[in-house]
Amino acid sequence: MAENQLIIGLRRQYAKTLGFIDAGEDRLADLVHLAAVIRMFKPGEKLAAIKPIRPYRQNRVHWSRTALSILRTENGPITARALARRVLEDRGVPLVRANLQRVECSLHAVLERLEGRGVIRAEGSPKRWRVG
Repeated sequence: MAENQLIIGLRRQYAKTLGFIDAGEDRLADLVHLAAVIRMFKPGEKLAAIKPIRPYRQNRVHWSRTALSILRTENGPITARALARRVLEDRGVPLVRANLQRVECSLHAVLERLEGRGVIRAEGSPKRWRVG
């Protein structure tokens, strides 16, 4: 028997809420309410079989615009790590290892994608970038 769209949506929301709880957010009350609504429409539903879905952060911060403006004002090539430090300082974000790694990794991806379209990779190792 095909499942009702309502049940599919409720199960998905339940899985997302489980994901937020696994990520450390306090959403236990939401989970209890979702479980009650699911049981109203499908009393035999096994809620323990629903696996959590990793939460997607919709309000992500994009660092590329700040990074490109820093590269434009920089005189020479700069590494992605040094650029990430400058971006974090410019944005007022705490300079902790997790933030630095996250920004550095995203900058590597952005700068490699923009290579040849205004962003130039300098010779040598580690990778250093400048705007041409």
